[in-house]
Amino acid sequence: MQKKLRVLIIIGGLFFIIPSHLNAGGWPQPKGGGFFKLDLSTIQARRFYGMDGNIYDLNGAGTRLGNYVTSFYGEYGITHRLTAIGYLPFFVRNTVNEGVGAITGEILQAGLQNQSIGDIDLGLRYGLWSGGGWSVTTSLLLGLPTGDARNSDLLFTGDGEFNQLLRLEAGYGTARWYATGFVGFNNRTQGFSDEFRYELELGHHFFNNIILAGVKLSGIESLNNGQPTSSGNGLFSNNVEFLSPQAFLAYQHHETWGVMGQIAGAMKGRNVLASPAISLGVYLKLH
Repeated sequence: MQKKLRVLIIIGGLFFIIPSHLNAGGWPQPKGGGFFKLDLSTIQARRFYGMDGNIYDLNGAGTRLGNYVTSFYGEYGITHRLTAIGYLPFFVRNTVNEGVGAITGEILQAGLQNQSIGDIDLGLRYGLWSGGGWSVTTSLLLGLPTGDARNSDLLFTGDGEFNQLLRLEAGYGTARWYATGFVGFNNRTQGFSDEFRYELELGHHFFNNIILAGVKLSGIESLNNGQPTSSGNGLFSNNVEFLSPQAFLAYQHHETWGVMGQIAGAMKGRNVLASPAISLGVYLKLH
């Protein structure tokens, strides 16, 4: 039973956290300014998108895979053009529920869990041009293999590889609304396929900037140039693809701190869990 569970988690068990950072992508932070967010994200899934894009049960309809991530995200303006970026998932917990007989109540499969730090991202954003409400930036994010990629039950908290994500970002904003987006190339190591990533975000401020509401559309397309047999590893499968619509709502106090909630789903996917991801966080802005 446990062997079968492991195999099915390898096939379909990736959960890709899509953090929400409040229209940060198109603009560098001002010198001495910053944005800092503490976030809790969770997903519980009984189904996954397979390699063919169809949805399947995880080891039978009764199996539920849970992923819980407590993370810190920060941006700090080194100069008016150069911004330091950091993402630290300092507590990641993965679980698989007990398998219990529907009639007898007998435990057929013991529950599994693993908790550790996740993979840290560090990077820089540089302002290329701004004017007339527009801003164009570029960023380089380095994914460090700091998570647990050796768990015997394949409930990994990291993928075990060092990746480099280069993005071209643009944003346009007024006093009440903004639009921002990026396209990027993610170079991956250790036999993982490289990726093309993209995102579009729209947001609007209401009630004298007390409420911020917005939507996103994020996606990943695999270049399928890796080695699937050697790099499929539990919660971080290879050749991951998805198209994810998202919605968020934030309460802001004097534009200095706020509380934010977000829900993200998948319209289509490959090697990803087929269940919504929910996150709740608090943030602080320095001007």
